[in-house]
Amino acid sequence: MPFLTLNLNGEVLDEYPLEQNRIVKIGRLEGNDIMIDDSSVSGNHAEIKFESRRFFLTDRQSKNGTFVNKQLVISRELKHGDRITIGDHTLIFAYRNKENRPANDEEETPDLATMAIDTSQHRSKLAQSISKMVSSDSENKLLGRLSFFSGNRPAAKLDKEKITIGKSPSSDIIIRGFMVGNTAAVINRHDEHYTVSCLEGRAKLKVNYKTVKSIIRLKEFDVIEIGSVKMQFHYQPR
Repeated sequence: MPFLTLNLNGEVLDEYPLEQNRIVKIGRLEGNDIMIDDSSVSGNHAEIKFESRRFFLTDRQSKNGTFVNKQLVISRELKHGDRITIGDHTLIFAYRNKENRPANDEEETPDLATMAIDTSQHRSKLAQSISKMVSSDSENKLLGRLSFFSGNRPAAKLDKEKITIGKSPSSDIIIRGFMVGNTAAVINRHDEHYTVSCLEGRAKLKVNYKTVKSIIRLKEFDVIEIGSVKMQFHYQPR
């Protein structure tokens, strides 16, 4: 069973098991599954969700960011031994073995100091840097999908050559909003990659928090925004 161990200054504060059918919310406010009493932690800071037989950590637009193994992330698949830094606290993601002990006990390393960042420019650079992590070789073997940042909408598989997004009932992915066009954007599936382009409507298409004015190629973990709806582009096995 996977679990999270909450640490502060090398001291274990608590442990939290992770379940496949439950979203684990992390933040400073009461009501979070993991409540961290730290002024540098946002009220609703991050969450962990099980999708496609994997656990994903997603930053919920926190003020000071979420780190995995000392790298800023927007969304990241978690691997055994990953160290999640939120404020001054560290959450270690691990699996238990048959003896009910962590499968690999590693010596702790110093936490990365909290950074004070809350600008759209930073988030744009962050999203772009994360999206470059996947090579074209791995993209060729995977199928794209879009997961939604909020709400209970299931992830949308991008298994057609052309996927339309808009408020029209005939759109493949329907997005409501007065300023959203009937066909606000289109995602095209190519042999080796996906592209996205803006079509119509006053709600501008944004990728990694920057307005898209032409056709661009999508990379894994790109954040797509139309109106008030935010989605993230992932790959999954075909």
